[in-house]
Amino acid sequence: MGLFGRSKQNDATVEQMRILLDNFQFADLQSFCINILGENPAIDKEHLSSIEILDFIWDKYHKGKIQFSQLKDFALKHNIVTENFFE
Repeated sequence: MGLFGRSKQNDATVEQMRILLDNFQFADLQSFCINILGENPAIDKEHLSSIEILDFIWDKYHKGKIQFSQLKDFALKHNIVTENFFE
């Protein structure tokens, strides 16, 4: 698979991740960060919002610290979405 095929696959993964993350509530996002990444964003905890957590998750994804499969497994395990969501 060449470079162009690879980026097309990444684009599809990013789009799937965007759609999946839309289903997460604030508490789900926090739980994902703590349980999978072992940390929360280093932002004032009183003013932490979903946007900051999403930015944090995207940053970790682009740095290769998490993979889509981890997000998918977490979403299924915590009943955020059903298996049908991925069909």
